[in-house]
Amino acid sequence: MKYAPQIQSLLNEGLSINKISKRLGVGKSTIYFHYKKLFGKKTKPVTFNFKDEGELGEFLGIFAGDGNFTLTSKYQYCIRIYTGAYEKGYLKYLENKLPLWFGKKPFKYSVQYKGKTSCIIFLYLSKAIYSLLHEHLFWEGKKGYSVRLRNFNLGRVDFNRGFLRGIVDTDGSYYAPKRRISFTTVSPYLADQAQLIMMGLGLSPKRYFHRYSGKAPVHTLALHGKECKSFLEQVRPNNPNKAPLV
Repeated sequence: MKYAPQIQSLLNEGLSINKISKRLGVGKSTIYFHYKKLFGKKTKPVTFNFKDEGELGEFLGIFAGDGNFTLTSKYQYCIRIYTGAYEKGYLKYLENKLPLWFGKKPFKYSVQYKGKTSCIIFLYLSKAIYSLLHEHLFWEGKKGYSVRLRNFNLGRVDFNRGFLRGIVDTDGSYYAPKRRISFTTVSPYLADQAQLIMMGLGLSPKRYFHRYSGKAPVHTLALHGKECKSFLEQVRPNNPNKAPLV
C-alpha cells in the first residue's frame, strides 16, 4: 500500500485519524487498520454521565421496557435497545441522549421485515453498562417475564419518575380521543412496582389482566382524563408516539 509509510509516520507523530484522512485523502478504515497494527485496538471506554437520578431511572426504564442483554461466546457484554422504525422522534431523542449518558455513541443497525425497516437497534458492548443494569435491575430467565427494580424504594421520587418515563416511552401507549395513557408488560413484578410508583404520585391507575391463547399473560395499567394529564405533567414522557409533549 503506497500510503502505508506515511500513515504510520503520521500516527507516530500523534495526528488523529480524522486529520490523517483529510491530509492524505485516505479512508478512515484504512488508517485505523494501521493504527491497530501500531498501537492495538482503539476503543473508547464507557463513562456514566447521568445528570441526576431521574436520568438514571429513565435509562433503566428504557432497558426494562425494550432492552436486551446477551453474553457472547467471546465474553462480550451486549446491551441492546430496540425502537420501532416509525418512532422518528424517539429515535432522534435516543441518538442524542445515549452518547451523553455513556460518553460514546452506540452501534446502530436496522432489522428488515418484508423488505422494509421495522426496527432500529442501539448496541453497546460494555461490561460496565451490564454491571450498572445488574446493580439496579433483577430478572431471571427471559428478561421480559420477570424484570423489575432490584432495590425498590418509593422514597427515590425523582428516580422512580424517570423509571416510569422510560417504561412508558418504550412499552406505553396514548389514546388521544379518550385522553388515556397506559403501560403494558408481561412482568407482574414490574407492573406491581409501576402501580406503586404511580400511586406515590397521587394517581390511581386502573389495572387489567389479559390472557391470550399461546401468549404470555399481560398486565396493563391505565390512566384516564385528569389523571392522565397529571401523569404527563409529572413524568413528562419523551416519546411523542407514546404520549403528547407537554
